Amino acid sequence: MSNMPRKKIYDEDKNKTTLSLTKTAIKWLEEKQVELGANSLSDALEKMARKKE
Repeated sequence: MSNMPRKKIYDEDKNKTTLSLTKTAIKWLEEKQVELGANSLSDALEKMARKKE
């Protein structure tokens, strides 16, 4: 995984990361994206992670 600085959000720097996912995992994440009203798959992950805090 590479860690290149990305746009700052939530008062934190973002890092570009590469993931390898199965079609099943991608479909689930796309469904979560819609449920959460997220702008992207990475935004869906961010929202889920922050919900746990």
